[in-house]
Amino acid sequence: MKKHNFRRCAAVFAACTIMASALPVVSAPASAAGNIIKNSTFETGTSGWGTYKESGGKCTLTTEDGQLALKITSVGKLNYAVQLNYDIIPLYKNGVYRLKYDISSTVDRYVEGMIQQNGGKYQAYTWKGIQVTSTPQTIDYEFTMKEDTDIMAKMCFNCGLQEKDPELGEHTIYLDNVSLELVDDSNVDYSADKAYEPDININQVGYRTNAPKIAVFRNVTSAGTFEVVNADTNVSVYTGQLEGPVSNTGANETNYKGDFSKVTAAGNYYIKCAGLDNSYTFAIGDNVYRNLLDDSVKMLYLQRCGVAVEGGKFSHAACHTSLATVYGTSDKIDVSGGWHDAGDYGRYVVPAAKAVADLLYAYGAAPSLYSDSIGIPESGNGVADILDEARFELEWMKKMQRSDGGVYHKVSCANFPGFVMPEKETGELIVTPVSSTATADFCASMALAYEFYKDVDSTFAADCLDRAKKSWDYLQQNPNFNFKNPADIVTGDYGDLTDKDERYWAAIQMYRATGDSKYISDISGARSGLDWSTVGDYGNIAILTMKDPDINSAVYRNAKEEILSQADSFVKVAKNSGYGVALSKFNWGSNMTVANAGIILGLAYQLTGDTAYLNAADGQLDYLLGTNPLGTSFMTGYGTVSPQNPHHRPSVAAGEAMKGMLVGGVNSSLEDSAAKAYCADSPAYKCYIDNSESYSTNEITIYWNSPLTYLLTLTDGAAASQQPVVTPPTPSGVTKWGDANCDGDVDMSDVVLVMQSLANPNKYGVNGSSTDHITAQGVANADVYENGTNLTGNDAVSIQKYLLGLVNLPESYAAQPVVTTTTQPATTTTTTTATTTTTSKTTTTTTTTSTTTTTTTTTVPSVNLPFPDKGTPMNTRATMVSDFRTGKGGDFFASNGWTNDKPFDCWWYERNAVIKNGLLELSIDQKWTDDKNPNWNPRYSGGEFRTNNFYHYGYYETSMQAIKNDGVVSSFFTYTGESDKNPWDEIDIEILGKDTTKVQLNYYTNGQGNHEKMIDLGFDASQEFHTYGFDWQPDHITWYIDGKPVHTATQNIPRTAGKIMMNAWPGLTVDDWLKPFNGRTPLVARYQWVTYNKQ
Repeated sequence: MKKHNFRRCAAVFAACTIMASALPVVSAPASAAGNIIKNSTFETGTSGWGTYKESGGKCTLTTEDGQLALKITSVGKLNYAVQLNYDIIPLYKNGVYRLKYDISSTVDRYVEGMIQQNGGKYQAYTWKGIQVTSTPQTIDYEFTMKEDTDIMAKMCFNCGLQEKDPELGEHTIYLDNVSLELVDDSNVDYSADKAYEPDININQVGYRTNAPKIAVFRNVTSAGTFEVVNADTNVSVYTGQLEGPVSNTGANETNYKGDFSKVTAAGNYYIKCAGLDNSYTFAIGDNVYRNLLDDSVKMLYLQRCGVAVEGGKFSHAACHTSLATVYGTSDKIDVSGGWHDAGDYGRYVVPAAKAVADLLYAYGAAPSLYSDSIGIPESGNGVADILDEARFELEWMKKMQRSDGGVYHKVSCANFPGFVMPEKETGELIVTPVSSTATADFCASMALAYEFYKDVDSTFAADCLDRAKKSWDYLQQNPNFNFKNPADIVTGDYGDLTDKDERYWAAIQMYRATGDSKYISDISGARSGLDWSTVGDYGNIAILTMKDPDINSAVYRNAKEEILSQADSFVKVAKNSGYGVALSKFNWGSNMTVANAGIILGLAYQLTGDTAYLNAADGQLDYLLGTNPLGTSFMTGYGTVSPQNPHHRPSVAAGEAMKGMLVGGVNSSLEDSAAKAYCADSPAYKCYIDNSESYSTNEITIYWNSPLTYLLTLTDGAAASQQPVVTPPTPSGVTKWGDANCDGDVDMSDVVLVMQSLANPNKYGVNGSSTDHITAQGVANADVYENGTNLTGNDAVSIQKYLLGLVNLPESYAAQPVVTTTTQPATTTTTTTATTTTTSKTTTTTTTTSTTTTTTTTTVPSVNLPFPDKGTPMNTRATMVSDFRTGKGGDFFASNGWTNDKPFDCWWYERNAVIKNGLLELSIDQKWTDDKNPNWNPRYSGGEFRTNNFYHYGYYETSMQAIKNDGVVSSFFTYTGESDKNPWDEIDIEILGKDTTKVQLNYYTNGQGNHEKMIDLGFDASQEFHTYGFDWQPDHITWYIDGKPVHTATQNIPRTAGKIMMNAWPGLTVDDWLKPFNGRTPLVARYQWVTYNKQ
């Protein structure tokens, strides 16, 4: 998410107040002795020390002769225009401290030295004015901390313009031997306990009547039962059994879960368990989120810019209405309007596009949830207020478009303001240059808006589409040009390294708006992400939720596969989480990531009807609203415990938290002073602090609220109005063969679940009533006997045989006929015999007919092989089968007339990739023509076969006989890269001719490789045909030799669909790897078939 560089002002500057509860409870320091300043003599450079500059102040910080040297080139216009500081100093109330340091300057001048509050009104706890000269002087005095304890105070030296001095020229201030010691803590009260952590955590807002309801328990001394109690009558209505334990290392606790989904009567409840504090009170009812949903949208109204806002303490006059300067020019333009992005008052196109998309797709998912009466100026106009609010932002976005279609990246002042109301920020507004990410996001947003407003205001909608087309045309003429903040602007830059995902979204959204397939003609594969920087999933949502989509198109299929793949991963992570959250790592804006995961899960439910997805989506909502290790509802104004001190300028200025804002949440990276001070010893999953200075955990943004709005819609709307299908969906891929319960392991519990699902499908089937029912993913994983048929008892037997080490999984594939071809004269008897051999059985069927001629295609023909075939049979039921024994290339074609540059010492020619005698032969030979490349002129020719289509997660396999010769490679792999307008993603199986008793495995993700693994084969790959394959899934790649797994990788797995390829080539400049090539030709690698099975 957006990362800020915040101003650090002097106490005399700030006019606002910090809320009394902003400072959390703290515990005693480990020791009251020693120097608090860690870098006090500067032998290690400037570590821990920093500067703040504004209003013309200019300086650099370095060290000279073991002293800290602040080199000032301009003192600016304010006393704090140049400031030297040291962060995070703990001061305890009634503690007596001794402060000591040496200071001098190359010119005589006045300096203010202080330790002050790091935020709020920047109150000074100690202050001293110093007349500094070129002679070093020692400042040494004691002071008593009279204010409340503050463990994140800051030491500051104001070195800007001072009234006591004339304007100064360039000079240097030196500091050395800085020490701060707590010399007397006899009156310090260290008795305060740590912040309260409830023993029982629940969704503090409540649960829908038919939603899953899971409470999370900690500090349990003996696992037993729990009770759900009606809070109004104090009568116990349900007794349940604790489930667990679950070791939660990220939160440093052990969790138990209590399922009370059977409690469906509307009312107020709490949960009790022996030995634990009661839970907070919560509600059950069909409308528990009604007000929350409205306020999640109304928050955006209170963030409006350029107009007067009516909102009680948050009312303000029109703000930021002056013309803005286009950066680097003297041009002035009107860009008033829109929403203030976050805790500051900047407005940014990139996150605005995410927020608008979330709102419009939320409305599209369940229009009935949105009223025309939430209390904004447009309420009562006959249009849902969510559409009115989104339009307010869209109108501003239009002002950010240039006449040529390019879109300016953002508008803000050069610096962040203090904690003031928006109309008090009166600095110059600056519009920053056009970026391709902003332009593509704008294009997608306007195309989306056309669809949602064409029946509301056709003129507005038509203008949106016209502007989308103009931006699309601009993108076609301009390559990737990303934004980076100019050096003199410090507000959030929302920079990005690539615009491919933005262009993907724009292309599909334009196709959805116009129906013109030209927009998606160049799309290959699918992209992902619902963050402001990765927006590919909005393209997936566009194609998957459009009216009457072509479900057989590659774009649709790839998008669906991507969504379901992500959803399956989220379900797995959530299931293993102590709190049911789909994250295992918490970064800046983690609550947005949680909400985004819920959106993907909700969409997966709509696509499949599998309630496992919907239940997991509900779990993400529960986490955000209180079922988390902090026992906090992250939505201001909702729940028993919610943020009181968000990093939000209007809230700080008003003295209370604005209602209806989702804060950023847990961030284990500790990226601001408050987080570093208060969370230094916290477990990773508890690194959150309700402090207005914690912008990395407690800020708010429009695009953190918007996915919560969308998630509320998909869960509430889906439960209320969707009619899910009851047939098992097609899963996106096998995550682990035999893992029926999708817990990542294969054991007897999987066998039990398979048998339960067969014996009692109403309870344990795909749509069963039990929370432990088998899922569609589990069915796919467990279909290991005659894979491709329905789940049977034989699958349970196969899993047991696997556990005994008797078979590999899958044990067998479904039987398919192998048909021989005969031609007979008229009025004769034709006998067609279908014979299929699997692990378990052979079936023979004879049919007699009277016919003139019978001609059928041989599926698995007989070929006279030059070498023995020791591999496993071809899977005739695979999604893609290219059987070269038929004399045809299937989905493959030969590369022809180009070279790949070093180390490939060859040109690819189609005459080097031929099918003859029932085999694909890839040959290395002499060069066939005088083709030349200006950068590289290879000496030989090589053969390469590649597919027309792109393939994603699934099982890939080939039957191959490799070349034995130093300096050459025989391969089977998937690849995509820059030529496909994709990241470089590749998965390799390579047999090096120097030693054909080994195989090298490798993969690349976005160009990052170095995953080589050499495997001993136990045979000579040049003397026999063997099968080589790999199972590619979102979280792992497992390579197979003759059907047996030999290696698994789990880190940084490729995500982009690629083409399947085989090639044979000689190397150059890689003698250490391949050994030198001796020039021997021709050399031939042979392949019988290639299969891909989508799993």
